Amino acid sequence: MKNQYKTQLVKILKIEEEGSESKLFTIKAPKDFKFKGGQFIQVSLPGFGEAPFSICSDPNQKKSFEICARKTGVLTSELHKIKKGESVGIRGPYGAPFPIKLVEKRDLLLVAGGLGIEPLRPIILEILNNRKKYQKVQLLYGACEEKDLLFSGEYEKWRSGLEFFLTLDKPKDISGNLPKKWKCQTGVVTDLFDRAKIYRNAVAFLCGPPVMYKFVIKKLKELEFKDEDIYLSLERRMHCGVGVCNHCAVGSFSVCKDGPVFSWERIKDIRGAI
Repeated sequence: MKNQYKTQLVKILKIEEEGSESKLFTIKAPKDFKFKGGQFIQVSLPGFGEAPFSICSDPNQKKSFEICARKTGVLTSELHKIKKGESVGIRGPYGAPFPIKLVEKRDLLLVAGGLGIEPLRPIILEILNNRKKYQKVQLLYGACEEKDLLFSGEYEKWRSGLEFFLTLDKPKDISGNLPKKWKCQTGVVTDLFDRAKIYRNAVAFLCGPPVMYKFVIKKLKELEFKDEDIYLSLERRMHCGVGVCNHCAVGSFSVCKDGPVFSWERIKDIRGAI
């Protein structure tokens, strides 16, 4: 986009159910629309406001992009009523992405909790579609229940190109939401550190709730990961997207302008960062 601060109307090309409470929207990309994994857009509906959404599609997909929205409030409830062919307003993309260039020569550990799989999906798809460019990759993904799992139809493809470990806090009958013959561990995502042989000298990309960060970073430090090799998204703090409202202030940083992706080295000493 030439003017990233101008709202543009874009058409909804496809809508799919994703999990029990989310929908995946395929949206027609404006001219010259480019993004990287970890960046976000502002989505608006007249009369209902706007909100930030992480772009969750393959960055190499030029004609369209995807966002995933869970029904949690007024805007997302209205967004769930949208039909194919209707339009929404968007601004962006904004923000600092995950530094995927780093992992062309380094192993990569991806850790996602709940909806945190959304900003990491572009990284996964980028790697799978250009597998020879990248080194070894591990994905640890945890959710509360099977109904909370996102993109389950892609898990077999993901597993074909990376080491994929999955856990649920409260597993029930997962047969309807996972590929056949899949086994799912019970517990939180940090329990997967005991199951997976975590690559040493890897770069870690994290996305999930703040409480997950505290325990995952503790695990990573026990494995002697360097602070500058740990990257996390603070996407949940964002509001206006342009650093005006100060809603996402973390120390001297604005998450929407300086982030949402930060190295742990940059924010570890800021009180309340996570």
